[in-house]
Amino acid sequence: MMNIIKKIQNKIILLVRSQTIRFIPNYIRADQNRNDRSGALYKAWGHIISNNIEGAYYEFGVYKGDCLSESLRIYNDYYNWILSQKNSDEEWRKKIQWYVDHQFYAFDTYEGMPKNDEGSDIFQEGSFVGTLDEVTKRINSLKHSKRVSYLKGEFSKVHREQPQEIENLDKVAIANIDCDLYQSTKDALEIIKDKLQQGTVLLMDDWDHFCADNSKGQRKALKEFLEKNNHIYLEDYIIYSFVGKAFIVHFNDQPI
Repeated sequence: MMNIIKKIQNKIILLVRSQTIRFIPNYIRADQNRNDRSGALYKAWGHIISNNIEGAYYEFGVYKGDCLSESLRIYNDYYNWILSQKNSDEEWRKKIQWYVDHQFYAFDTYEGMPKNDEGSDIFQEGSFVGTLDEVTKRINSLKHSKRVSYLKGEFSKVHREQPQEIENLDKVAIANIDCDLYQSTKDALEIIKDKLQQGTVLLMDDWDHFCADNSKGQRKALKEFLEKNNHIYLEDYIIYSFVGKAFIVHFNDQPI
């Protein structure tokens, strides 16, 4: 009898929660204070939208599309908020010319990790396989899915074989570099090097992999990139998830 009562109580609690959440504003539901990838993406898009920064969302290392779909979902929330400003009773809000043409570029081999000699069992060749069909089916269920372009292949090969297409891509609003490896990160940074702008958010999703060793992985790639491009300065932004760190891009600046 007690078990039956407990089950009924649990069902009532779940019902109340499911009905109540419909009346909670999206910005609270999304919880911008979360410390996971969703929270990082929510903050990153909030920074971009609040500052009306043009450009695109770049993702390097799409896997099964978890972050890509979450980023598009969060962007759609902000997009709806922008549209709502046209109905505001505050005239100044109606007059703002919001940029609402952000594109999404999804870079991946879509065949798993490339061959590498970086000494990690987790990131060995062929791990983290997510097919292009699998990802596109997931993205196509979301609003603005037509804004997503897929660039298939190893990053260096795509850069080398499709130079004109890469050149024509928009500037970077957000770059989510989720490709784990030193060489892949190095190649990703080379693709976006000339597309970075003041205020770009750089998400290094695997920053503390390889035991946070500065001579390995993303830490090594970014260190070399900044030494080579010393007109670029990165300001620490947020630490998120298990091993991720985000930065904001500045030019010809000094550490704050």
